[in-house]
Amino acid sequence: MRTLTTLLALALATATAAPKSKDLPFVKDSQTAVEIARTRGKLILLTVIVDTDDQNRAVIETIFRDREFIKISKEFVLLYANNDFKHGRVKRKTKAGKTEKRCADCPAMKCEDHILVAQQYARGFYPSSDCKTPAHFVIDKNEDLVEMIYEGDLESGLHCMPVKRLIGQLKRILDKHGRGLTEDEYKRMVDNLTEARAARARDKTTLELEKLIEVLKLDRDVEGVSQARKRVAEIDKLAAAELARADALVEQKKWEPALDSLEAIAKTYPGTPTALVATNQRKELLKQSDVKKLLKARDLFRKAMEYKEKGKVDLARKKLEQCVRQYKQTPYAEKAQAELEKL
Repeated sequence: MRTLTTLLALALATATAAPKSKDLPFVKDSQTAVEIARTRGKLILLTVIVDTDDQNRAVIETIFRDREFIKISKEFVLLYANNDFKHGRVKRKTKAGKTEKRCADCPAMKCEDHILVAQQYARGFYPSSDCKTPAHFVIDKNEDLVEMIYEGDLESGLHCMPVKRLIGQLKRILDKHGRGLTEDEYKRMVDNLTEARAARARDKTTLELEKLIEVLKLDRDVEGVSQARKRVAEIDKLAAAELARADALVEQKKWEPALDSLEAIAKTYPGTPTALVATNQRKELLKQSDVKKLLKARDLFRKAMEYKEKGKVDLARKKLEQCVRQYKQTPYAEKAQAELEKL
């Protein structure tokens, strides 16, 4: 029978024990890490350790198993460098459904993978040729070092940083440099870009723009957003050429075709700078007294024609006479007078 002391000790051990080791999503090589950083806008978190002492092992046993670290690690592209291979092996299934042996400490990759990262990549981020560990490097998509995070002294030696302090450092870096795309955001971006290309192939400019604008809303420094921004700029040049023709109509005081052209630009090229200009110019035109008179005359004339088509001759005549009387200086007054003579 267990004593109360034994039960309390068991409960405490259960409450404070590290969670079961999870397969942190480390990528297998530096090329993959840089590609993901470039397309998702994330920073790379490169962890470099060796297994020769307890301080290095503590990174695996404490940091890699900490729930809060696992949570914040999702904001980074994880890369792991270790030149040792005596970690044991575990079996994992590949995407193809095959089973292969992986590193027991880092099941996302094989020992051969993290050895290559250590040999070919990690050393380049140290301030000297002496690679003290454990250390963490935050690297951007251009493979420039953002920050080196370590506990101790590079001259006398390093040791495992308390996990809370490491998490605090990573949060500070994220606050300064921003977070990248989640996988859901990345998928939506790819889908929108694919649909935009399909719309372009069908010459559906408005639909293409709608999809591209959705990509631009992400407002991240990633390849997909850059591609969308470049294409929107190309389309905006087309809109600007149409706006120049609309401006010429305004200069000639051809109000109706000018208004129609400005409206078409706004509808065809939504979200572009030129569309916004066209919308504002149309609003200003509609405030001008000459334009207001013209549109009111047009409304009267069109109403008269509706009555005429329906056989309501008397009502048609009243509207035509009103148009001639109130809007003498407009082309619709002339058209109304011509119609009156036919009645």
